[in-house]
Amino acid sequence: MRILFLTSRMPSPPVGGDRFRVYHLLRTAAEAGHRVDLVTFDDGRSDRSALEPLRRFTSSYEIVHQPKLVSWWNAARALPTQLPLQAAYYRSEEMSRRVARAFDRNRPDVVYTHLFRMAPYALAEQGRRDARWILDLTDVISGGIERSLPYRRAPQQWLYREEGRRIARYEALVAPRFDDCWVISEAEARALGALAPRASILVVSNGFEPERNIVAPSRRAASLLFFGNHDVLHNRDAARFLVTEILPLVRKSIPEATLDIAGKGAEGLGSWVRRPGVRVLGFVPDLDRELRRASLFVAPHRFAAGVQNKVLQALSAGTPVVTTPVVHQGLAPAPDDILGVGEDASAIAAQVVVLLRDPQEAERMGERGRVWACARFNWRGSLAAFEGRPTAAAPADEGARAETPAAARIAVAGAVV
Repeated sequence: MRILFLTSRMPSPPVGGDRFRVYHLLRTAAEAGHRVDLVTFDDGRSDRSALEPLRRFTSSYEIVHQPKLVSWWNAARALPTQLPLQAAYYRSEEMSRRVARAFDRNRPDVVYTHLFRMAPYALAEQGRRDARWILDLTDVISGGIERSLPYRRAPQQWLYREEGRRIARYEALVAPRFDDCWVISEAEARALGALAPRASILVVSNGFEPERNIVAPSRRAASLLFFGNHDVLHNRDAARFLVTEILPLVRKSIPEATLDIAGKGAEGLGSWVRRPGVRVLGFVPDLDRELRRASLFVAPHRFAAGVQNKVLQALSAGTPVVTTPVVHQGLAPAPDDILGVGEDASAIAAQVVVLLRDPQEAERMGERGRVWACARFNWRGSLAAFEGRPTAAAPADEGARAETPAAARIAVAGAVV
């Protein structure tokens, strides 16, 4: 097949959830023998080395460089309208021309549009082109914004509440206009089904890098790890919650317990991170090494959307995980015995203490998580979804069925292989 990718961020390097997903979807399709073409935005900050994977995996790629000042001006001009500011931010006449040219030159069989912010470029071509149209929302962004509101400062709350309302309306409007709408988890499928009951919804999970070589762990005693992109609010909030509320409770029971915080932007966290037992690693090129060293990976997110890739990476490495119900929900249907779950600081700390005191049980839980995650999350399901091969009906209990409008078609692409 000829697959045209339309993305708002250059997918290489695959750092961050959005780039990670698109990079591996693109790579998987190309390695299966399909022709892949890409039209993408870039803000001009990407390193030239990021182009090498694009040369390797695509037959052609076009990059539209749009200065941030222009994008912010576009968003500001949209304030009096009902258009989501994110969609306005990515308005570009040059992108429209490049997309039209890519259609004329490549005549794609499948058009993959990543996130609703790129939907206008696909919709502009739909009436003139014969193709299968895929919109990968990944998460229902409006729901994620709503969950984040209690954790935002008062000046931001109005703007994000208004943006969330606009996005919800836009998601409901555009989702049914595509042949398939992809989301990353069953929880997101139910949320989109409630918002856009006429949409054809497919759960397409993330997978892991094929080149990963997991070796035996050499765990340090009472060592906790958290990593993520700290430029993102839900990760900053989780890090602060862990440092200021959870870790002190853990250290009351296990004074020698330590915490390493890794990931982009970690160096810019506030003075609150400078606590006894806390070490800021910053960006770490080899996260698997840190996962092999840690006793536990703790992901105490109080709000989030979709599936947390960091948790999948920890599970697939066999590192025991303690997290929150909101993260656990994104993994559903997941066995109860593959990770520890706590609702608040005291419950999370209690789970951590139990596992630190019983490293053998922690290791057994980590192995159960590894086996489950490696079977459940892989990129073969995305290939089946691209190729339109039959998919298994999404497992759901009666309550979930009642929540999902009957008009929405929900399936899981290659969930278990």
